[in-house]
Amino acid sequence: MLKLKQPTGNFTVIHTRASAADQLLYKITHDLSETVRALVELPKWICEDLADAHTNVSADVQENLDALIVNGTRLETLISGLQTYSRVGLHQILSVVDLPTKMAEFRQSITLPTTVELTTTCNTNSIQVYEPDFSNLCLALLDNAVKHRDNHTSSLRLSIISSDHLVEIEMEDNGPGISKELRSKATHVLTTLRSKDEVEGNGIGLALAQKVTDSYRGSLYLETAFPKINRGLRVRALLNDPAIGWGNKVKNNAFGLINS
Repeated sequence: MLKLKQPTGNFTVIHTRASAADQLLYKITHDLSETVRALVELPKWICEDLADAHTNVSADVQENLDALIVNGTRLETLISGLQTYSRVGLHQILSVVDLPTKMAEFRQSITLPTTVELTTTCNTNSIQVYEPDFSNLCLALLDNAVKHRDNHTSSLRLSIISSDHLVEIEMEDNGPGISKELRSKATHVLTTLRSKDEVEGNGIGLALAQKVTDSYRGSLYLETAFPKINRGLRVRALLNDPAIGWGNKVKNNAFGLINS
């Protein structure tokens, strides 16, 4: 996860009361985090101790140790994702974000094979948004596209457009996409559409994107990026510009973005 830098310009700290469910979720995940970290590290230490002692273990024992590490890491990722999910809308900093710098940070946060190209675009150098929710939203969309790519995926595109008091974040890929029947389910928390043996997902990414979008009184759209070949996913998060307040719910029509 990208570590956010402390803002250096003018900013306003926004404190919002968490729901009872979010408070409970945060407390549970916070209390479990150290225990889960131990579950990940202990098998690694055992493997290191065995290697230092020049002790050979059977293939079955090594397989079990490796499985402990894999499943412990999955649990740690889930706990971290749920913590971030529970803090959406809380203790936000309303600040001006330098988009070229932020896009560069997003690029550095992921690892892509040489066969996949990531393009980032923006139509302005800076926007006023709530942090860390804005960055967490962008990273969730980017991480979702990276995780769910297949062998035929060759391009990812993240664009941020500010116009008419709206901010549009669009993530597009030419991967396998999500069928129309599953799109409403895809934004539910802890929902995964493919097995963990296929994709190391935790069911948080698109749910987090939906929650952040809702906190901006915005709308999230999932579309087929390339319908002629039935490939790709385009996720559009339409956010009300914080500079004009929370505003009305964002709508979309054939002529572009408008406020209702």
